[in-house]
Amino acid sequence: MKIVLPSLHVRRSAQAIPLSAGCLVAALPARYREESILLNFYPEDSDDDILKVILGEEPQMVAFSVYSWNHQRVASLAKQLRQAVPSLLLVAGGPEVTGNPSAFVSEARWDALVHGEGEQAFATIVSTFSGRHDPEPIRGVTWHPGDHVSFAKADHPADINRFLSPWLSGVLKPSEEGGVLWEVARGCAFGCDYCFESRGLEGVRTFDQKRLIAELELFKKLGVSQVWVLDSTFNYPPERGIGLLDLLLRYAPNLHYHLEAKTDYVDRHTASLLSQLSCSVQLGVQSMQKQVLKTVHRPLDLAQLKESVHLLEAFQVTFGFDLIYGLPNDNYVGFTQSLDETLSYSPNHVHIFPLSVLPGTRLARQAKQYNLVWQNHPPYEIRSSMTWSPEDLDHAKLLAAIVDLFYNTGRAVAFFPTLIHTLNISPTAFFEGFIRWAIAQPDIDKDLLLNTDYWSAADVYRLQQGYLEACLRQAGMGYLVSAVLDLLCYHFHYAETLLGEELPPGPEAFLSEVDCWEVPWQRARQIQMVPFAYEIFDLLEMEELELKEFASLFRPVGSVAIFWRRNNDVVCESLGEDFLRLLKNCDGLRTPKEIFAGSVPAETGREMVEFAVVEGLLQPPVSSLAS
Repeated sequence: MKIVLPSLHVRRSAQAIPLSAGCLVAALPARYREESILLNFYPEDSDDDILKVILGEEPQMVAFSVYSWNHQRVASLAKQLRQAVPSLLLVAGGPEVTGNPSAFVSEARWDALVHGEGEQAFATIVSTFSGRHDPEPIRGVTWHPGDHVSFAKADHPADINRFLSPWLSGVLKPSEEGGVLWEVARGCAFGCDYCFESRGLEGVRTFDQKRLIAELELFKKLGVSQVWVLDSTFNYPPERGIGLLDLLLRYAPNLHYHLEAKTDYVDRHTASLLSQLSCSVQLGVQSMQKQVLKTVHRPLDLAQLKESVHLLEAFQVTFGFDLIYGLPNDNYVGFTQSLDETLSYSPNHVHIFPLSVLPGTRLARQAKQYNLVWQNHPPYEIRSSMTWSPEDLDHAKLLAAIVDLFYNTGRAVAFFPTLIHTLNISPTAFFEGFIRWAIAQPDIDKDLLLNTDYWSAADVYRLQQGYLEACLRQAGMGYLVSAVLDLLCYHFHYAETLLGEELPPGPEAFLSEVDCWEVPWQRARQIQMVPFAYEIFDLLEMEELELKEFASLFRPVGSVAIFWRRNNDVVCESLGEDFLRLLKNCDGLRTPKEIFAGSVPAETGREMVEFAVVEGLLQPPVSSLAS
């Protein structure tokens, strides 16, 4: 039986990996695995193009994994597939099918639905339809559902270690320099009212350590660049988290890991191990309001949070926070207080998202208690409640977008505390001011600000420059504009360089074959030369001085700095006048001798050129390399 498993991803990204489909195929007997085809699609793909690709494979069965972001698209595609090939077997599973099966069935005509985890159920479906058997009743599978379907999850969760790894079986193939989604456990030890993660299953089930080691060794062998660790709370209990970190350090210490943790269980040992890895840790606090957390049964020790964050800071571990607006018993003021407190810890990233009242969750069942009103279709976003008006939710949505733009896309973590301290305002007041300023600009409106995917880091950098100058002048601190813009400029180009291409050392052997004074060198494309109002070395002292104190001690004498990346570190140097002249004019056409035209002694010039070549800042002309 030829089976096609299309994955409709939320967006193109390094995380757009068909892990669910891969797990389903890996769990099939070998003869069915060989006939299974994984396909990847994205929001910009048209229905016609998707259908053409799917039907071009001439499948007998098409199986969809359905989530809130692709629910409506899947339902539409299923209808069209049924019309195009009436005999085609259509199967669906995933959170949307499990959480609200009756609503899902009404949208298309399916041959089978899977409720809960899919590997065992999907294997049964494939075996049944392949053998032309009449379907037998089995919990976890609904055959040929009608207008109404009962919720029939499996009695007991399957032993996840029975199934082959999608990575080790070759169903999913890590690409060199690509990313992977790495499932190390299933389930959640906590039962937050708004979350679908545990969905009635208690506790956490972990994958066998031998499998995890083999997967790590595969990722390392293939040169995978980053790994998203799929474990809702990797550090609970703490000894489990410590064991996982030990595993990472022992078998694949050079990969970059993204982990999700709970602050209550970040201890000194955990922080120390994290500091030995290249990693980032996302902390799901959701709110800083005790009553709000209590309402949704989200246990969080706020005093322990402060201690845990200080540990992460002390060990220089990159971390971020998650916040939710729209939670029951919260309101706009409480949300902004949570935001201000969150930003007081200087997280590397803040992810803010609206409450979604997901089908099948405890919160959905308690809707009347809090007067919850939400979308009746995915993503089920909150519209109003007892404590949230529609207007306040709209305002929170715009505030969340602005934080994402200015703080996350704008890479503001390094300079944001200085700005807030200098302006003597709260983060919320700063961002609300940014909203008013941005909307007053030509060609910018609310909808454009909400479309955060539209903005590049360079776009946001230009907005930051304009807003900060306006803020300072309005506050009567115009004398700080040059210093603040230099600070902003330094951090923007530092981040651009860190994310950019590595600059390799130059070809020293080439220097022994030529007179470097007579070669038309060309400037390396990987370097950035950036002008500043102040001397760059003085600027770097800002970290130890208040901006007002800095402006009183230094004058804007001007400088040009050069940035390049070597061994994952950023090098930044202030350029002297002669060295700047050399780099600016090395275009592959003129020699240093011609550039300086007698203004620099040849011996001095040769030393300068040799240094630039050895560092890789100057490279031989293309014609020389070709010969």
